[in-house]
Amino acid sequence: MQAKVIDLTGHCRIALWVLQCREEDEFRMGFDISDLKFLLSGISGTSICTLGHLNLFMSRSELDRTLREYGQPSVRLPEKAILFAEDVLEPLGFSVDSIDASAYENATIIHDLNNSVPEKLNEKFDIVWDGGTLEHVFDYPAALTNAMRMVKVGGHLAFRTPANNQCGHGFYQFSPELFFRSLVPENGFELERLFIASKGRYYHVRDPASAHCRVELMDSAPAVLMVHARKIAPTPKQVGVPQQSDYVEFWTQKTECDGRLKSLLRSKLAPESIARISSVLNRLRQRRVVKKWRRMSKLSNRKFYHPVGDWSQPSKTVWSK
Repeated sequence: MQAKVIDLTGHCRIALWVLQCREEDEFRMGFDISDLKFLLSGISGTSICTLGHLNLFMSRSELDRTLREYGQPSVRLPEKAILFAEDVLEPLGFSVDSIDASAYENATIIHDLNNSVPEKLNEKFDIVWDGGTLEHVFDYPAALTNAMRMVKVGGHLAFRTPANNQCGHGFYQFSPELFFRSLVPENGFELERLFIASKGRYYHVRDPASAHCRVELMDSAPAVLMVHARKIAPTPKQVGVPQQSDYVEFWTQKTECDGRLKSLLRSKLAPESIARISSVLNRLRQRRVVKKWRRMSKLSNRKFYHPVGDWSQPSKTVWSK
């Protein structure tokens, strides 16, 4: 990475990290103006822990406009080379900690999220915020569980994490279903909002369980997920291991019917006939599936993706009307 200094106000010099790729919002993993908007539009509390010491990426005009929009007081950014999330959050009344495996960027808590957090961090914060850290942690289930445990009951867990076309950014990119299946009441959480952002536009994402199929995206642009869940109960000692909803539905609803159909065919047809019929049907099915997949896996598909208007609206209510 290279540092590029840009004079944004005439008085305040802010260093922005220019990534070795196109400068689009999706690549700027830190705390940017969409994160601030996501926070102010539905997340309450005063104590916040960021996963990683998050660089601040926003212009003076963006900051002023967003603070006015949400009725917040003006914030004067300090004059220093590199700004962090707390430079905006602390003037707004938040107490801010940051956790990182290295002391390199002066995080307040030094801990490797591959390992369980100390007991003293359990249910310590009103808000735990991941601005693009967990995809760099090899043991993602352990890191996610740590984040879940650190949130107080009644508090909030929020993510900005890569979803599509950012291969090589971290260890992982994530499917929305990961969060739909893991941030559930059985694990002490209720999912409030799940957006996907691409090309500066934001969309609610539908739960694959309610769509009764996979909610996929095939696109040429980078995309990130913005996730917000509320903690409604203590996180259990053993967090449940989820299964993809389409497999669960297939196993529980189709197995018995399919078994009866296969038994009937075997009793009426010779094995050679069944093999020939299956071969023809499979070829036809594959063509149909590919065409449908290409058509459905687009952000213009309103069955899966709906433009965000009111940022405070819970995502599940979009499709409950």
